[in-house]
Amino acid sequence: MTRGILVMDCEERETFWITLKSDYKILFAKTAREGLSMLSENVGLVFLSKKLPDMNSMDVFRLIKEEFPATEIIIITSCGTEDSCIETFRKETRDFVMEPLKADEILEMIRILIDMEKASRKHQRLSSPIETIEYEQYPDIPPNLVNGVLKVRDFISQNYSESLSLYDACKMASTSKTYFCRFFKSITGHSLRTYHHMVRIRIAEDLLRNKKVSVKEVAQQLGYNDTNYFSTVFKKITGLSPRQQQSAD
Repeated sequence: MTRGILVMDCEERETFWITLKSDYKILFAKTAREGLSMLSENVGLVFLSKKLPDMNSMDVFRLIKEEFPATEIIIITSCGTEDSCIETFRKETRDFVMEPLKADEILEMIRILIDMEKASRKHQRLSSPIETIEYEQYPDIPPNLVNGVLKVRDFISQNYSESLSLYDACKMASTSKTYFCRFFKSITGHSLRTYHHMVRIRIAEDLLRNKKVSVKEVAQQLGYNDTNYFSTVFKKITGLSPRQQQSAD
């Protein structure tokens, strides 16, 4: 998200956005169609108004995510009801900002997202929580099974925020459920579910070093929709709650 920032908002707020003192280039579009034409891999964050004149903002959201799924989206809304917030997050937006817009609040949101993205990038190719696995370490396991386990391990490391069912993991490893479960644990030391949690929690520990990032934001970044569940998993693996971890750093 440390690329450019695109704002799709009403025409009367163009001056506010263009003069915002950000370290990142801000592009402005006063209609959805204009904004969609400006999207590219160089846009990492979109501020999307719910009051665009030519298209429904949720339709625009879906179009952005279809073409650029990694792009972060923050909804600009004048409605502060709980239902509106739930709707926003259910549609996988990063956050929402309330009108009237405040420059310091927006700049802080941008800064937090940048810090979180930097921490995430550090782990894009995160290796196993255990030692690096070499084929020679497992001479009694057929090479194709070791390769299948490593393929799943690498997928989790690079796509940690995505869910991965046992069925899909077995399909990825090109082996049966019985063989996969047996050899995945033999090689990594953990079940598929536990391993996935450990990768996520290892990243969470880094993200929580930024004391301005909320536990809820970290949970969402890692693919946990339920903050309480994330906290339970975090404490089970680390011995501390996320808030305790954040206070301890």
